[in-house]
Amino acid sequence: YIMTKSGKEAWDRLNQIAASAQEEGKSVKQKIALVLTDLEMPEMDGFTLTRNIKEDSRFDGIPVVIHSSLTGATNEKHVKRVGADAYVAKFQPREFAATIRRTLPQG
Repeated sequence: YIMTKSGKEAWDRLNQIAASAQEEGKSVKQKIALVLTDLEMPEMDGFTLTRNIKEDSRFDGIPVVIHSSLTGATNEKHVKRVGADAYVAKFQPREFAATIRRTLPQG
C-alpha cells in the first residue's frame, strides 16, 4: 500500500503509477486495487481527488472508498456526485472492514 499526506500528493502518485504501468505494458488495475481517501486533506480535498480518478479512463474500474468524519446528507450527496464507490463514516470499524472487503476486487 502507499500512503500520502495530501490529495495533491495522492493524485501525483496515482499519475506516476499509471505512467509506470503503461511503460511496463500493464493496466493500472494490476498495480492499484483500491483508493481509500479522506475528504479533508490539504492542497486537494477527497471530493476533487475522487472526481479526478473517476473522470480519468486510466483508472477505470478502480474503486474509491471515502472514509471521513464529515457526515450529513449534503456530504453524502456530494460523495455520490463525484462517483465514489463507497462512503464510510470514521469510528465505524465493522462497517469500514465490511466495506473494504466488499469493494476490493475479488481474485
